Amino acid sequence: MTSTQGSTPGTPSGGSASGGTATKKRGVGASFGTASNYGRMLTTFPAAPVTAPSNWKQQPDGNWWSWDGATWHLQPQGPPAAPPAAGQAATFTADGALNKAGLLGLVALVVGAVAYVSHLPLGAAWVTMFVGLGVGLWCSFQPRRAPMLAPIYAVAEGVVLGIISRFYADNGQHVVTLAVFGTVAIVVGVWAVYRTGLVKVGNRFIQTTMVAMLGMLVVMVTAMLTGWGLTGLSGLLIFGVLYLILAVMNLFVDFSFVDRAEQAGIDADAEWFSAFTILVSSVMVYLALLRIFGGSR
Repeated sequence: MTSTQGSTPGTPSGGSASGGTATKKRGVGASFGTASNYGRMLTTFPAAPVTAPSNWKQQPDGNWWSWDGATWHLQPQGPPAAPPAAGQAATFTADGALNKAGLLGLVALVVGAVAYVSHLPLGAAWVTMFVGLGVGLWCSFQPRRAPMLAPIYAVAEGVVLGIISRFYADNGQHVVTLAVFGTVAIVVGVWAVYRTGLVKVGNRFIQTTMVAMLGMLVVMVTAMLTGWGLTGLSGLLIFGVLYLILAVMNLFVDFSFVDRAEQAGIDADAEWFSAFTILVSSVMVYLALLRIFGGSR
């Protein structure tokens, strides 16, 4: 066992102790079609060295334990981050990440509204979609550039969503309004449910989400190449219901990463990257709701 400064009676051992059970180190995942976004974020925005209190100790497996004077308690998230010293860079906060995600969402909404009323041709959606895809991949693999790339991605996605929304509005009343308010309700609802602890986002949940994302990607490529599943009831089920379920799972993963990043005490610049991943999942929710409310067309 690797100990920190100071000493306390007894030694944490095994996997059973008051306050929890021993767990393996958690794996990482992400919502943008890759298993390494969170790991890349931690690598890109490293935390300051942790100076644990004297009553905290760490085992070789990475688990932290705290001593309350009588019993060792398992603390999987590690010791609390110390307040930044004078002149030290600010650290990641959940509020900062969520505020930035809200700002990106607002940018996408405003740009989308402009594109919606401008009656841009459907072909423009393809151009901006590929721009958004390229920027999104760039941001995913270069997290340090998120403060610049995330707003660009929000603008590109806003144009795409505005054009697509006009298409659905021309084929059905209230579809866009329902999708907009539905998206806000789902994103806020997922955050609220996550904060209550009703849904636990562990390693298995993250791995399941990643596998489902890969499966959906294969289905989408197949549908685009063959035309199967794009319309009718199968299209409604795949690109509506199943896509919405996957988007909600991604949101849970994203919010879990927000908490983990805050607990890890990484640099505050990572808030933009975290906000970007939340926006990606929110766009998925909106597109799924458009398809659901738009019916099988």
